[in-house]
Amino acid sequence: MASDATAPTVPPVRSLIGVIAEQRFLSSSMIRIDLDLEGDASYAPGQFCMINLVGGAALSLSRPLSILAANGTRLSLLYKIVGVGTRLLADALPGRKVRVLTPLGTPFPARNNERPRLLLAGGVGLPPLVSWAQRYGDPADLFCFGARDGADAPWELLPSPWHVSVDRSREIPDGREAHRGTVLDLALDCLTGRTETFEVLACGPRPLLQAAAEFAHQRGWLCHVSVEERMGCGYGVCRGCVVPTIGDIGWRLACQDGPVLPAADLDWKSFGMAPASEEGSR
Repeated sequence: MASDATAPTVPPVRSLIGVIAEQRFLSSSMIRIDLDLEGDASYAPGQFCMINLVGGAALSLSRPLSILAANGTRLSLLYKIVGVGTRLLADALPGRKVRVLTPLGTPFPARNNERPRLLLAGGVGLPPLVSWAQRYGDPADLFCFGARDGADAPWELLPSPWHVSVDRSREIPDGREAHRGTVLDLALDCLTGRTETFEVLACGPRPLLQAAAEFAHQRGWLCHVSVEERMGCGYGVCRGCVVPTIGDIGWRLACQDGPVLPAADLDWKSFGMAPASEEGSR
């Protein structure tokens, strides 16, 4: 199906200094960080920022983090500790200065028709879809999130009508339910009895994105995915976040052309391979 997606209004990119207002764990692995910036923190759902500490502990490269929310000059992000950079960020105390380049990248399409949406999120792929649901969500939409177990799910970000799946049925809070299986298993269960044509929005690990793309393709549904690739600069200079696409489109940059891309444009079999020009220069 051809896309008739509508691009939302995207604010200009800004390099801002801010301070850490608060950091706290929302699950066993996910940390919410709230920043007070010196300027406007507005963004479109699906965009991200590059963040770095200021001063002697500044990292050689900023780290890309998905935007969860913004209100005036307050910017909220969600991340996991996955290396030295995010460990240093997690150890930073309130009041610590940071430099933020925001907002970056291509967002998820805004709602432009009455078709319901199926949102599929996994891990720290949750922020852009929480944001999209809050801005554009409709009662007919389905919101699905997958985690390892109950402790790994940030429940306060997942009120009804969010549905949750877990790999292991343990540490589920009282009064909440979790489907045992993958987030695609959960989606199939939620779609029982539904006959409408959906559009799919997905963000999370690559296996989830590929499964979501195939899920949508089998049904003739449009699908947009937010790819998670390592980034050095966040705005297309280092060219380190290439993703393969089909046909004559060639290699695209996750930071500049994405991170949100039509799933049908991506060459899922070639992910992890270097472009031919890079291979030949080694």
